[in-house]
Amino acid sequence: MDRLASWSTWWAEPGADGLRILGGTWMRAVAGFLPGSRVLTQWYAECLFPDGDRDEPAAYDLGSGEQAALLDLAELSVDPENDEFFSAEVLDGRLVLVPGRVHPAGGAPQTRHWLLDADTLRPLGRLGYPAPVGEDVTSLGDGTWLTHDGDRVHRWSVSRASS
Repeated sequence: MDRLASWSTWWAEPGADGLRILGGTWMRAVAGFLPGSRVLTQWYAECLFPDGDRDEPAAYDLGSGEQAALLDLAELSVDPENDEFFSAEVLDGRLVLVPGRVHPAGGAPQTRHWLLDADTLRPLGRLGYPAPVGEDVTSLGDGTWLTHDGDRVHRWSVSRASS
């Protein structure tokens, strides 16, 4: 028998009388915290909805629980049916980084990284690196991030990676 399983994410505020649920989402994981009491989430649809948008980042207001911003990652896709986006990383109060693997027609898959505005999640541009980078990104929270290429670890900032 096949089963369909799903999960939800909730955010809550602790108080003297217990936890107060402030908001929640279905099929979204918390990716980080943004200025202005907002949380960054990412939807991992896990191939349940072939025609649905996958891996889209969204910002939610922690006070009201309302969605404040959403990015349809199809805007960044070369081939929306095959492209994959791995995470949304809060770099600092101004920037979010989204790494992904795109599949250009007739070409080998390529790893690309995009910068987003942290307030609106609007794409600001694609980053170009002077060295190879992988899909894995570790944000250090100060506007810098780490990537690795084989045995080498690189620390980046916007000034070191051009957009």
